[in-house]
Amino acid sequence: MAKVSFILGIYNAERTLYECLKSIVMQDVLAEEYEILVIDGGSTDDTLDIVREFMDKHSNIRLMHNPGKLSEGRGMSKDLGVQAAKGDILIFLDHDNILLEKEWLRDIMVPFYLDHEIMASQSLLFATSQDTFFLQYVNAVGVEDPFAIPYSLVAQVVLHPERFRFVEHSEAQYYIHRLNPERVLYGGANGCAFRKEVFEIIQGYTRDVDIFASMAEHRMKVAIPSKPRVYHKTASSFGQYLKKKAIYFYRFIHKEYETKTFQWSSLGPELSGKIAFYLMVMYNLSIVGPMLLALKQFIKTQELFWLLHPFYVFIITVEYGLITLLKLPNFLKYSMKS
Repeated sequence: MAKVSFILGIYNAERTLYECLKSIVMQDVLAEEYEILVIDGGSTDDTLDIVREFMDKHSNIRLMHNPGKLSEGRGMSKDLGVQAAKGDILIFLDHDNILLEKEWLRDIMVPFYLDHEIMASQSLLFATSQDTFFLQYVNAVGVEDPFAIPYSLVAQVVLHPERFRFVEHSEAQYYIHRLNPERVLYGGANGCAFRKEVFEIIQGYTRDVDIFASMAEHRMKVAIPSKPRVYHKTASSFGQYLKKKAIYFYRFIHKEYETKTFQWSSLGPELSGKIAFYLMVMYNLSIVGPMLLALKQFIKTQELFWLLHPFYVFIITVEYGLITLLKLPNFLKYSMKS
């Protein structure tokens, strides 16, 4: 197995970091076959104590410090991790990502061996019945943000698997997608593995969605294995989630949009893509369209949480809309970017 580098950009991660690290060190591979880079942005809680507890028992863990605090962006934690990584394969996990099988690492790697064109291998998520309906929903649909479903590679595989080529091999089964710059489906988080050469080609790490936008310019191929799963232990309640996303979106539309490559205000090329975006917003607010999708998934899975899908989509779209109105000049400048 090629040497693998797990990269975790963290800040005040005590809530879930222990479970995350434990799930990595329990992988059914030799310790010398992988390293864990933990890049901390100046945590003030018990995060560093947790890291050092693991470091005392596992020599393949390295702790780095990021004075910039943030995980995403040039020169921030994940970018620093890419620069320091020794592995041929780089895997990005957030502190609230928990690997669910001890074979996860082996399974996520198989597509790289079977097809040398594959440049990334994206994990699916898994819902547990013991969680709140919201956490079950997030892990079932495969993306934390319901608004992002039309953009998300994982969500589209979950909801529309018939749109992707499915490869069945004795060692693995996985979906294939060749990234298209005119209609980017993004991945890159929650257990995504990359060949290190990706970052040599696109000149470093910026942000997960922007990475996939840059990969799309080179029409790189991505695999989505059906077996290895990650549990995303995000905000347990919808109220906590709305607060988190309000802060994220305000920061984005206040300033960060100026440096982003991925175009959220378009679902395709030029004018048609912008029209598709506004039609999607209207669809989200209609309740009816999302309810039909929810009913389809409920009939398919018999899981009640799917029936909440139209309300989650409606509420998050309204929240983003209100913040957009507050920063309307910025949004107009952003939406005019090519």
